[in-house]
Amino acid sequence: MDIIIGRIITLFSIILFSLFSYVKILNLKWPGVKKIIYGITFSVLMAFGIQFLREIMPHLRFVIMILAMGIFAGISTGTKLDIALVATIISCGINYGFYLAFFAISTIMIYIFRYPENLILATIFAFIMQAAFIALLFRIKRLKKGMLFLQKRWAGVIGLVIGGVILLAISLIYDASDEAMIGIIISVVLGAAGLIIWWRRGLTRMYRDRVKERDMREHEEVMAAKEEEIQKLQESNDFLAKLIHRDNKLLPAMYEAVRLSLEKDDAKAQAESKRIMQQIEELMEERTEAITKTQRENKILPTTKDDLLDGLLAHMLTKAVEKEIQFDVTVVGEILGHAEVMSALHMQTLYADLIENAIIATSHSEYKRILITIGIEAGFYELNVQDTGIPFQIETLLKLGAQKASTHLDEGGSGIGYMTIFELLHACKASIVITEYEAKQYGFTKSVLIRFDDKDRYIVQTCRADEILALKAETELYPVIRHHTETS
Repeated sequence: MDIIIGRIITLFSIILFSLFSYVKILNLKWPGVKKIIYGITFSVLMAFGIQFLREIMPHLRFVIMILAMGIFAGISTGTKLDIALVATIISCGINYGFYLAFFAISTIMIYIFRYPENLILATIFAFIMQAAFIALLFRIKRLKKGMLFLQKRWAGVIGLVIGGVILLAISLIYDASDEAMIGIIISVVLGAAGLIIWWRRGLTRMYRDRVKERDMREHEEVMAAKEEEIQKLQESNDFLAKLIHRDNKLLPAMYEAVRLSLEKDDAKAQAESKRIMQQIEELMEERTEAITKTQRENKILPTTKDDLLDGLLAHMLTKAVEKEIQFDVTVVGEILGHAEVMSALHMQTLYADLIENAIIATSHSEYKRILITIGIEAGFYELNVQDTGIPFQIETLLKLGAQKASTHLDEGGSGIGYMTIFELLHACKASIVITEYEAKQYGFTKSVLIRFDDKDRYIVQTCRADEILALKAETELYPVIRHHTETS
């Protein structure tokens, strides 16, 4: 009688925990109280039924048990029958294998502590250990989300084969000798361990596939964004091409008309010249607005591979466009090593102050252009800001970095910007070179070059060197003045 009760408890344990494992393996929502009661009732009835079939169908009873469990689990959870059967076989294989291991441990413990041989007590101990094992198994981070990869076709074939071999081995225990039974039990336990290893590998493969899919989606999104940018640029180019085509015809004709009118010395000719000049001004204003709008909406700056700096440059582009300034950035070579010469926050401050000063200076000019050049020159990281703005005042050049000095005091400038710049450069021993160019139509008037050369120098290269030296002031930081004549 004890043997029969022990077998029924064993079957109940395996069926009940297999159903629990089934839910966790497929990562299903935990059923309500009513379905839990149905599951316990089903486990009890199945345990008695399989025990009853032990003598009638010793080998087929396991097949019947698996089919019944798969159908019950599939209907209860709304899972497709094929997936339900695969998950049932895997969960039964794991629970059978480890239950046999726990039963063997229970029997050994009873023997060690010299309790009378008691099959029911060993079965209860195995039941408790099985419950603890299953609860802990699904708390493992890699396994807590189940076998989501089973949803893919053929993904569960290996697990199905291993689980089927385990159940086949268990069915052979009925006719096996004592020696063979030990080997079968060891094989079943190893098979259950193999299922868990396969489970982990399946999850790893699934995660890798998901990463690949995510990367592909991101790549497609980037490509779509690039195509959209290309489309905008194409539309912009078409618009500018039409504008240039129109102006190439109108401007020469207007120029010729003005030239002919100027040759005549009468009031009518002068009035005609003014009218044509007004048309030219309107045409140029329309052209400027169109180019400015195109630059604001479609200009794409080269990347510095630093998101924060790229964002700062994009912001400065917007500010420059608002003042109708042509704003260009050139990146020379790989500049990823700029973080080694100055912290990201200080580098952003340096960029912002220099470019802001250039925008203010250039906003006063008739021809407005700023060029930012970033790159490695002679092994040193350099930032060069060139503009067509008004030149520095001589007093400003002498006091720069030592005292608060600004060429734009009437616009609210305080000179703090260059004080900050010099402090940052002094901390990392970088040099600043200010170069003033001779006046030339559509040419840059000056450049401010920052070179991280570990020399901590302030150099002014200018064609106004004599004037600056004549007004030499006593300052803490006096620039090295060099005569500079631009060669063409």
